[in-house]
Amino acid sequence: MARVKKKFKEVDKDSPPVELVADRNDPVQIPEHYAYTMAQIAFLEEYKKTLDPDKAAKAAGVDKRVAATWLKKPHIEEVVVSVHKTDVKSVMLGAKMAAGQFEEVLQALVQRFDEGDSRVSGALASMVSNKMKFTGHGGMEDTGSKTQININIDLGSVKEEKGEVIDV
Repeated sequence: MARVKKKFKEVDKDSPPVELVADRNDPVQIPEHYAYTMAQIAFLEEYKKTLDPDKAAKAAGVDKRVAATWLKKPHIEEVVVSVHKTDVKSVMLGAKMAAGQFEEVLQALVQRFDEGDSRVSGALASMVSNKMKFTGHGGMEDTGSKTQININIDLGSVKEEKGEVIDV
């Protein structure tokens, strides 16, 4: 709570006095908005960190039942929904970035393997297997109606061709 008050004081120190910005004869139209209490602000700040109302209430020093009633209020609910949307976007962005990096590494290994570097074959097989699992194309215990593909790579020296070679 003290942290929030300190933030308000830091913001207010550069603001001009009320007498310079307000005229009693010409009142300023205040837009319709909801005022938050210091406790609600502290709760919402903690909620942004944990996404758990109980932990946020405890960290903000608020009773869980009070926090539960706040979550039913439209202006608090709006902030909570906004926090969740932001969190989902950041997770999706992180997942897309990770998938892109995974694909870059996979393509680099494929290129090295195509150039004759057999040392990458184990890593390449593992990454291809993981990619197929992530995309739902194999490696499942219960494959159901999905196609299961097994990849076998001989890491030994090639002396004679064994089995059938299928170009996909």
